[in-house]
Amino acid sequence: MSDSNPSAATASQRHSSDIQQLVGLLSNLMPLLLRLQSQGFEQPFRTMPGTFPIPNPVLDHQAAENMIGDMTAESLRSLSAYLEANAAQHAGLENCVSIVTQAANKFTERDFAQAFNLIYFAYRAIEAARAADPHLPLLRQASIDRTQSSIH
Repeated sequence: MSDSNPSAATASQRHSSDIQQLVGLLSNLMPLLLRLQSQGFEQPFRTMPGTFPIPNPVLDHQAAENMIGDMTAESLRSLSAYLEANAAQHAGLENCVSIVTQAANKFTERDFAQAFNLIYFAYRAIEAARAADPHLPLLRQASIDRTQSSIH
């Protein structure tokens, strides 16, 4: 007799499928980041009165670069806060510090694609450390705590 719950198994498979899809999307994001970073500026920004902006490669490039820069900066802040709070108590996190430092350097150089890639490696290293040490807190929890403390 099996104790397995069919609805739990279905939910787990759906969750696994969602994660695989997200990993695939992130993998597809890297070439886009590299392409956007290497593109030159082509035209000035144009709008028509009373309408939305006309598609414009320069504007698209700048918006994408700003968005990726903001996402990267927020990820670096979260990782830094997490490592500051946990690296001294958990030996499995020590190699993450150098990865995040490298990512911060790449971010400063505006090499967002490489910074993003290094951030992913840091997240992966944290998950590996958490797999080996279940007492290690979730990275997500550190950023929730930080957000709540900055709101009040």
